[in-house]
Amino acid sequence: MKMLALFHVGIVALALTAFSGHAHAATLCNTGPAPAAPLSGTITGGVVVNAGNFCVLGGANVSGGVRVNAGGILIVCGTTINGGLTANGAAEVIVGAEELDCAGGLINGGVQINNTGPGAFAPAPSIALERSTINGTVRLTGNTGPIAVATDTISGSLLCSNNAFKIDDEGSPVTVTGALRCSFTDAD
Repeated sequence: MKMLALFHVGIVALALTAFSGHAHAATLCNTGPAPAAPLSGTITGGVVVNAGNFCVLGGANVSGGVRVNAGGILIVCGTTINGGLTANGAAEVIVGAEELDCAGGLINGGVQINNTGPGAFAPAPSIALERSTINGTVRLTGNTGPIAVATDTISGSLLCSNNAFKIDDEGSPVTVTGALRCSFTDAD
């Protein structure tokens, strides 16, 4: 009986060893404000930005998505994100902002930004999705700061609800292939 039990333990251990080597831990990002070097290159396992962290992704290729937790700040320039972008309670989320001379990006997956505050860099928007291609649905819900969505191509829907401000398109409309449930203004 002992021999059979040891055999089963050995088989389970072998199976766990064979199948566990492919998981990658998420990269924690805190590059600090400029002039700190942005996080770049190939990143597997995703990126996480925690409270109080300031993350700049510049020229990166991220697999596993990006998550911004409450109080985190994210700036994305010229980066590909595979797996989508999620933020809940972020202080600031900027993707491809022209005002920062920040190249647009490519996001393969949905974008969901909820409960972002009034912004860390007033009068800049607390959320900016600009000059980017997003292959998925964009959901903006319960955000209290200004939002800019301009010059994007969204292969999916653009859905807004319970935001304090209408979306500013900065005079550069967005192409949306799915449902469009947002109110826009051009508040130059």
